[in-house]
Amino acid sequence: MKPKFVTLWIIWAFLGALLVYLATDSDSKNNIFTIAAVILSLAPLIGIMLSMGSVKAFNQFKNWLSYNKNSHYYIAGGLSILFSIPGLMTGNFDPYQTIIFGFITLAVFGVMKQNHAEEFKFNWSDLAIWLLLWIPFDLRWYDSMQTNLDYTWWSVAISVVAIIGWYGYRNANIGYNLTPRFKDLIIAVSALFLILAAVIVPGIATDFLSFSIPESYNIPKLAAHFTGLFLTVALPEELFFRGILLKGLDKVFSKKWIPMAISSVAFGLMHWNNVNDLSMQITYISLATIAGLGYGWAYRKSGNNLFAAILAHTLVDWVWKLFLAS
Repeated sequence: MKPKFVTLWIIWAFLGALLVYLATDSDSKNNIFTIAAVILSLAPLIGIMLSMGSVKAFNQFKNWLSYNKNSHYYIAGGLSILFSIPGLMTGNFDPYQTIIFGFITLAVFGVMKQNHAEEFKFNWSDLAIWLLLWIPFDLRWYDSMQTNLDYTWWSVAISVVAIIGWYGYRNANIGYNLTPRFKDLIIAVSALFLILAAVIVPGIATDFLSFSIPESYNIPKLAAHFTGLFLTVALPEELFFRGILLKGLDKVFSKKWIPMAISSVAFGLMHWNNVNDLSMQITYISLATIAGLGYGWAYRKSGNNLFAAILAHTLVDWVWKLFLAS
C-alpha cells in the first residue's frame, strides 16, 4: 500500500476516533469498554471512507486492489474484524452473525471484481447488490446482527463497501471526490435555495413544516451536527442514489430525465417509514422526491461530482433541523 493513502487513513482515523469519542462519551449509558469498542470499530472505517475521497490516494488504493489477487479476502476479513470488535469487548460476540457479515461483504467484492471489465451500466448484478446493501440498512434489519452497532456504524460501513465495490473493483466513475472545489460550493448553495424555494410553501401548507427559530445557538453542537449529517446521512444516501443509481442508469437510458426521475422517486420512497400518518407519508415522499431532483441537479451540474450533492444534502437537512420543524 502506498504511503499517501496510509497517511491519510491514519489522519482521518484519528480524527474519526475523536469525533466518535465526543459523541459516545456524552451518553451516560456508555461505559469505558463500550466507548472503546465503538471507537476501535468505527474510527478505522471513517478513516477509510474519507481517505478514499482523495483521488490520488484512492488511485494508490485501487492499484493495490488490482495488483493483489487476494485483496477482496483481506478487505472482507478486515471489515469482519471491525464488525466483531464490539461483541468481543462487551462479552456478547456472535460468531454466526460475524460469519454472515463476512460472507456478504466477500460476495459483494467477488461479484464486483468479476465484473470489473464491463462498462458500468446499472445491470442486474448491480441492482441485486444495491438492494442487498441499502434495503436492510434503510429498514434497520442490520441492527439485529450486532446490538452494539447502530445506524452510524452501518451507514459508514455500507458506504465503505459500496465505494470499494463500485469505485474500486467495478471501475465505476461515480465521482467520489471529497476535495472541495469552489464550483461545487456555489452549486451546493444554489441547490439549497432551489430546494427550499420548492418545498417550504407546500410543506407549510400541509402542516408538514413550520418555522422554528431557536432562542440561542450552540456553535460546537451545530458544527458536530453538521459533520454527523455529512458523514452518516448525506454521504451514504448520495453515494447510493446519485453516484451509483443515477450515474449507472445514465448509461442505460438515452433520455436523461428518466434516470433522474427514477433515482429521485426511489429516494423519495425511502422516506415512507420515517412517519406514520398516511397523509404525512405522502407529503414526505413528495417533498423528498423534489429534494432528490435538486441533489441530482447538483450532481450533474458539478460534472457528476458527489461532493456537490453531498454538501447540498447536508445543508438542506441542517437548515431543516435548525429552522423548520416537522
